[in-house]
Amino acid sequence: MALSLITGAAQASTIVEVSGVIQGRAFTSQLNLDVVGNQALSGTGTFTGYGLTNADLVLITTSTSYNETIPGPVGFRGNDGTDFGGLDQAYPILTNGLLFDVGTTTASFGAFPLFAVYSNGNGTYGAASTGNVGGTGYYAQLSSSEVSVSVGTVSLPASAPMFGAALMALGVVGYGMKRNAKAHA
Repeated sequence: MALSLITGAAQASTIVEVSGVIQGRAFTSQLNLDVVGNQALSGTGTFTGYGLTNADLVLITTSTSYNETIPGPVGFRGNDGTDFGGLDQAYPILTNGLLFDVGTTTASFGAFPLFAVYSNGNGTYGAASTGNVGGTGYYAQLSSSEVSVSVGTVSLPASAPMFGAALMALGVVGYGMKRNAKAHA
């Protein structure tokens, strides 16, 4: 399944549904990405799998504290001591992929399991996870088959800020006219 390009938008909120099987364990995830200029600047969502149900997740970015830049540009440590690296923030996902800290809304190095979704390079996708959940370790688990990825985009057109400025200008003009009318009454 191909991910769609975002064109003609200053900013887009992109919903990515990911589901599949990692080492015999089914998972689903909904990712909410804030994308500008083909870069996911931030992201949140939920993950269900490995005994977790709708667990919060947060995108690891180059500006995340303790981001591991080698082999970077994005890398992080899971709560089982495993380092996932070589990911990035590029969207659509054409090569490396996106990395998330699972079970939190604020990334914390080495404190939570990790989840990644990446391109296999042939128009298909894979996923990986690592971490300890409820006392069970899931070390560097890779998807054993193609992962399903579906995308929806809600764009903020580049003209939206101009529209907002025009509304503000109309409000200022209206206030001035009202004030002027009171002065002449």
